[in-house]
Amino acid sequence: MLIAGAKGFAKELLEIILQINEREDLIFYDDVSRDLPALLFDRYPVVMNEKAASSYFKESDARFALGIGDPALRRKFFEKFVALGGAPATIISPFAKVGRYANEIGAGTSVLTDAVIESNNKIGKCCLLHVGSLISHDVVIGDFCEISPRANLLGNVKIGTLSRIGTGSTILPGVKIGSGVTVGAGAVVTKDVPDATIVAGVPAKPLAK
Repeated sequence: MLIAGAKGFAKELLEIILQINEREDLIFYDDVSRDLPALLFDRYPVVMNEKAASSYFKESDARFALGIGDPALRRKFFEKFVALGGAPATIISPFAKVGRYANEIGAGTSVLTDAVIESNNKIGKCCLLHVGSLISHDVVIGDFCEISPRANLLGNVKIGTLSRIGTGSTILPGVKIGSGVTVGAGAVVTKDVPDATIVAGVPAKPLAK
């Protein structure tokens, strides 16, 4: 499997993948950094261009995982790797809790340690549900969203595409969050939030642009 990214979150995702399969053959992709070794942790190759990624997909393993948090970059790398012949892999930590009834998790989504997904939720493709995040019931999350550590999405919450829900924030029941929204860390969102808005505070309010 190829992991997009070779720093920061990509290293966290590596641990989750190894929890699932210690024998997994992995490589990393980073076409920006110039300070990376040829082997990450003296073991995992780092490739730095699309030609190498395309060859890997064709000759070794078509699967890729998104080791990047930012929603816009997640979409960018998803589109790039699909065009190169890759297929998004869904990564769910064995230490996450996923309810057994009526949960739909999109291709390429990563669910990390201690995340909780209760019942009857729909999570889009290539989302990131970080450590300790809570998805209650009847929640809908659009594609390419980042749900940060310890964020709480309570019953019947709706989240648009490409949104970021900050660390330790809480979205109260029935609230609708638009697309391209950023919710600040620790915020408590009590009212609907329109597209492309940044909110923060308790209760959360829009920040001046």
